[in-house]
Amino acid sequence: MTKNPKQPPGNPDVKEAPQPKIMTKPLPEILDELENYIRRVEEAVRLAQAAAKDSRDAADVAREAGEKAAEAAKKAAEAAVAKVREESARATDALRDRIDEVDARVDGLEDKVKQEAIAVDNAFLALKERHIEQSPFYQSK
Repeated sequence: MTKNPKQPPGNPDVKEAPQPKIMTKPLPEILDELENYIRRVEEAVRLAQAAAKDSRDAADVAREAGEKAAEAAKKAAEAAVAKVREESARATDALRDRIDEVDARVDGLEDKVKQEAIAVDNAFLALKERHIEQSPFYQSK
């Protein structure tokens, strides 16, 4: 153990404080350790810069991939909308054709019903005239 110059010699109850390395190691050894530490720090800085560059590159690639995916999704959505519009237009046209067909049938049925009603009215009038001619109650008048 080295002695502390500030502590008077001969007092065995007081323990000596540990000395800093600079006081116990030779200066060339401390300088070698410092130089090695600086090299490790420089290497760590280079690795961190390389990792940051790789991160930026990966972020750029991810951004480009995201933009491409968004564009593909937009095109797919536009195609789906166009397909739905096309199918809707076809269905609308088919429904319009069916409505026109039913409307024409209704018009035809309306004409037939009118003809049948006229025929029934004519038949009733003919029956009435025949009844009046054949009835004993109407002959006296």
